[in-house]
Amino acid sequence: MNHTSPLLAFLLSATVSAQVAVGDIAMTGFSSTAFGVLSAGPTVTGYTTPGFLGTGASQAILWDRAQPNTFVIGGFGFIGRATITGPGAVTYALITANIGIVSQMSWDDSGGIVVIDSGTNQVRRLDPVSGSVVDLSSGTQPWGLDLSSGARDPVTGDVVVGGSGAIYRLANGGSTGTLVVGGLGGYVTGIAFDPVTGEIIATVLTANRLVRVSSAAVVTDVAPPFSLPGPNALAVDQNGDFIAGGGVGQVYRVPRAGGSPTFLANNTSPNGNVNGLTVAGGGGFGIPFGLGCNGVAGPVSLTAAGPFLVGSTVVLTSTNHAPNTLGVLLLGFSNTVHQTFALPFLLDPMLGTSNCYLNVSIDASLIGFTDAGNPASLAFSLPMSAGFSGIRFYAQHACFEPVPGNLSWSNGLALQVP
Repeated sequence: MNHTSPLLAFLLSATVSAQVAVGDIAMTGFSSTAFGVLSAGPTVTGYTTPGFLGTGASQAILWDRAQPNTFVIGGFGFIGRATITGPGAVTYALITANIGIVSQMSWDDSGGIVVIDSGTNQVRRLDPVSGSVVDLSSGTQPWGLDLSSGARDPVTGDVVVGGSGAIYRLANGGSTGTLVVGGLGGYVTGIAFDPVTGEIIATVLTANRLVRVSSAAVVTDVAPPFSLPGPNALAVDQNGDFIAGGGVGQVYRVPRAGGSPTFLANNTSPNGNVNGLTVAGGGGFGIPFGLGCNGVAGPVSLTAAGPFLVGSTVVLTSTNHAPNTLGVLLLGFSNTVHQTFALPFLLDPMLGTSNCYLNVSIDASLIGFTDAGNPASLAFSLPMSAGFSGIRFYAQHACFEPVPGNLSWSNGLALQVP
């Protein structure tokens, strides 16, 4: 009953596994030579390079899925690549010195690195192969001289940045940022995204907060205020939980759903404040986009439950359906075009539905049935084989039920595992 295609065959193929262990947490402090990696247990392994070849200390670190035994490190006047060759052993190569102060880094979809440059107070992009750097933002910005953090939204391509007490959004393709929310009570020192909802997550210094910012710019605390001392760095781990560091070197894990932080370790490479964090195997997500129309019990909402990681099983569940009825999971490589149709594509004129859209290209499909609940849910389990690694794909549910056009259609999901 399944429709297979080159998409499924490709996703089920094998790829080379990473050399750095999934879940390893790499961290930087104020050092011109060293960084640390926390594996199992509370001990941080130090890695000392001959020098980062910049004008000052490190400020940021980023795991490289494409070269999984390496970390990209940035700071004052440098971005370079550190390759771990054994326990405590590392090689280092400078990528560029054409940079101001690197406060945070993230990957874009084409393998470039989005750089938050607090020296120029602009958002920039580094080609890690050629070393060339170009500005993504330009001119006077609403954050002024206070650009302090930022990350690229993996779904929209926007860059969300932090400043003094505020968060801003640089739209994909735009050159000037706009305010998302202010009044946060201190410098925003780290930006990340909830891998299930896509909401902005941020650490705020002085106020000592880890906050969530909804699409409506409503701010809530993920961890109790002041439970994270001096939060100065932020990352998302392989399970979707948040890793925060700062203070005098403490590193903590906070549950994605919120709660009190769990102490993991003190950074010892070097001793002192943590100003950059990254997690090997982190970066996976299943984030909703687009609109769904009504099932028999109301708007159909499709969500994903991880972890978003090779070897795990991701469950895609939509709600508000009729019980014991036929449903379809659509999988595709695109959320912008299907054949000759631009997405999202309004289905009402073709199918007689009501405010329903095709949100993803139809490159593969799976058939299933809703459960016996009232309202019912439609769920599909997708084992994340090695063939999924690094591949962005999209999902949507359709269900045959007594609504206009006899079909309901969910929102879309953008999914990726590192």
